[in-house]
Amino acid sequence: MNTLFSENAATGTSYLPAQQKVQPWAKCAARLLKGALHDDEEEAWNKLVIYKIELIEWFAQIGVELLIDQRDGFAYLRQIELDDKGTTVGLVQRRPLSYEVTLLCVILRKMLDEFELNDTSSRNLYITRKLLRVELESFFKEKANRVKLIRELNRYIEEVVELGYLKKVRSDSSNAEEDSFEVRRILKARFDDDTLQYFLQQLESPDESVEE
Repeated sequence: MNTLFSENAATGTSYLPAQQKVQPWAKCAARLLKGALHDDEEEAWNKLVIYKIELIEWFAQIGVELLIDQRDGFAYLRQIELDDKGTTVGLVQRRPLSYEVTLLCVILRKMLDEFELNDTSSRNLYITRKLLRVELESFFKEKANRVKLIRELNRYIEEVVELGYLKKVRSDSSNAEEDSFEVRRILKARFDDDTLQYFLQQLESPDESVEE
């Protein structure tokens, strides 16, 4: 009898036979489970494009939705809610963002929008620590409760890099302020247009308050 699993008669342990064929998209699936995938990871991205139907179907079977934006070149996983209580399989962890990191991401998303509207010569937005600091100081001018974000900007930049919303592309050993980062378009998925406008309206309101 040909079955997917074989059983060891002595121990009762089931195992997958070594000769069982591994799916050609297996490495791509494993990569997606680690976080968002971008098209600059060419090998995994090419597998995603070729086997997207198989990957979508497989992830759906384990309670996870695979979302792909081929135009902007990113893909990520989102858990499917199994009931009206929001229960999920718990496979994909969503990290809560601190207040300061949220503000930084909102400003980066705003900069990305402005770049896409005004710059047609380059596909990607690149910024330095210095440029980001100037942008923040300009946006939060005379808003004292934003001082912490600007004062500890380098720490928050590193957190955003860990989240995958910034990618460090060049380090300047003589002047860290000139370190260069790519603003990743995956920001659009976490901060869509409605979310962006909500935060910007709060930031620009007279009471200068933003809900954490």
